[in-house]
Amino acid sequence: MPEYSEQDDLIDIREQQQDSKKEKIKSKIRFARFLLLFVAAVFAIVLLFINKDKLNADNFRRLAAKIDIGFSSDKSEDNSVIDYDYNPSDVVGVYKDGIARVTSDSLVIMDNAGTQFQSVLTGFNNPALVTTDKYVMTFDRGGRHLIVANSFAVVFDITFDDNIVTASMNDSGYFAVVTESDAYKNKLIVYNSSFEEIYKLNSMSRYILSVDISEDNRHAAVSSYYIEGSSIIPQINYYSFTEEESLWNAEFEDNIAVSVICKDDSTVCALFEWGVCILDSKGKEKCRYEFGNKFLQAYSLTRGKYNCVVLSDSHSGSSAVTVFDNAGKKISETETDVTVISADIFGDRLALLSRDKIHIYTVSGKLISERENPNDAMYVLFSDKNSVLVVSDSGIVYNLIN
Repeated sequence: MPEYSEQDDLIDIREQQQDSKKEKIKSKIRFARFLLLFVAAVFAIVLLFINKDKLNADNFRRLAAKIDIGFSSDKSEDNSVIDYDYNPSDVVGVYKDGIARVTSDSLVIMDNAGTQFQSVLTGFNNPALVTTDKYVMTFDRGGRHLIVANSFAVVFDITFDDNIVTASMNDSGYFAVVTESDAYKNKLIVYNSSFEEIYKLNSMSRYILSVDISEDNRHAAVSSYYIEGSSIIPQINYYSFTEEESLWNAEFEDNIAVSVICKDDSTVCALFEWGVCILDSKGKEKCRYEFGNKFLQAYSLTRGKYNCVVLSDSHSGSSAVTVFDNAGKKISETETDVTVISADIFGDRLALLSRDKIHIYTVSGKLISERENPNDAMYVLFSDKNSVLVVSDSGIVYNLIN
């Protein structure tokens, strides 16, 4: 039999200790891996929850298309330009992280680096464009053709029996179309986000000029008028999609509202030649902001909390910029020594476009930045809180906000 010494026992003990240390190290490594995976999973779940409204097949396909084309197209650089051949009938809108542009010939959808995802033939005489978080809607104003598309496909295509007066869509994808009619003054047709007709109004006495759908997908505000004797009576009407008769009507003495917007707080904002009026959920007037003897140069009326109008008199080249909330409270009033030709609001930021520069303010009137802009600039749009695009005759210029 072999003989064991105390030294052999010490070696065995050391080996056991080393094996125990290795096992502890492996255990710690396994725990660290598990902890990293757990943290990554929690982070992924939080990220998915934060961006749940943006998780759809269209956004994934946009990402895949960018990866396929190359990461260099993933984000536009400051002052980058998307070139195009301008036509007076062109309309440009912000769509997701890029733009949608409709001409008399086609609808083109691209990202902010100019990567084109889709081009659809239209053949419109008078193209109109509505962009939302979900879809792009374009139609031939005065024609009969309407198209709804996402980044890669036309998802709804319809030709109406009568000419289209106007149409609008909310961020959920619900949309309303107003058409002419031989038998009625106008027809109002509402579709849900699955493109099913859910409401139809044959307007017997009122002509409809503007319409907007509430964010709860249950109501529509309408700018209309009817004729009584030799008088034209303007109204704002509010409809529920479960009832044929309007829930309330607000009548005005002067002018017809050229635009009407359903606000997030259930109020309705209407733009007139004489000013802006905000009505509460019962149709009662909450406030009005009158232009007086000044002329409206630009405006931005959003679904959110703030509204902006830019006014000037007929002689000076200056502009008075007023921001007010849905209760009519004046948030700020800024006098500029330049002529403002376009304005846009995003959250608590305001973009103003003059002939020479783009000016970024907070809604409280604090100047954030100023940039030179193309001499042929026409209008400005927020892409997101930190970037704006300037639409000009020669292209679209992206500007990052510091």
